[in-house]
Amino acid sequence: MTKAPDKAATGITGFDDITGGGLPRGRTTLLVGGSGAGKTVLALQFLVQGARQTKEPGIFVAFEESPERILANASSFGWELEALMPKKLFIMNAQPLPGLVQSGDFDLGGMLAALKVQTKAMRAQRIVLDALDVVMALLPDLEARRREIYRLHDWLLAHQLTALITLKADAQGTSDFSPQALGFMQFMVDCNVVLNHGVVHGISQRSLRVQKYRGSSFDEDESSFVIGQRGLEVRPRLRETSAS
Repeated sequence: MTKAPDKAATGITGFDDITGGGLPRGRTTLLVGGSGAGKTVLALQFLVQGARQTKEPGIFVAFEESPERILANASSFGWELEALMPKKLFIMNAQPLPGLVQSGDFDLGGMLAALKVQTKAMRAQRIVLDALDVVMALLPDLEARRREIYRLHDWLLAHQLTALITLKADAQGTSDFSPQALGFMQFMVDCNVVLNHGVVHGISQRSLRVQKYRGSSFDEDESSFVIGQRGLEVRPRLRETSAS
């Protein structure tokens, strides 16, 4: 009998119920959603709760937004991030430098070298790579993207980090990150979660669904969630709500 994967609790209300205890420990989870769907909020909350509840230091790698902007956006949730920084939470500015982008000489090697030093220094156990599609879109072709995905995946496994990667894509899978590369990434990871955000009859609706969880049972149905004063909270499943 295959042993169920060890899990890292996210501490996010309702989310650990859906996943049967949290995200796969020492493995990689992919979080996909459109702009404004809540990816960064969920990802940062995963690190904050890990640092506070389970004493697991974490690194947030920001490819799209600056650390200052991330802190400003998170200030309304009352997480007191500054109290965790830098020993329990470290936000790395990984926005590509314009000169490097224009030269076309770009890969993840330099970033991974810096991450290795930071991971060792703070004994990090969790990591978020936010908006990976931003840097993957800079690579010239699918072969280069696959090469860097392999490099990143192997590095995360070697360092036994519980990783969460966010990618921007709509419900149809349209993204700057090509459909082929997105499909390859979804195949590589152990867990795949999709966030949706839309407006129905003038009312904002957010939903979440776990599409894949290798080696584990999970709730396959769509669940609604809200982003409130304390962050992201998952509500009862949509089909249960509609039946009541």
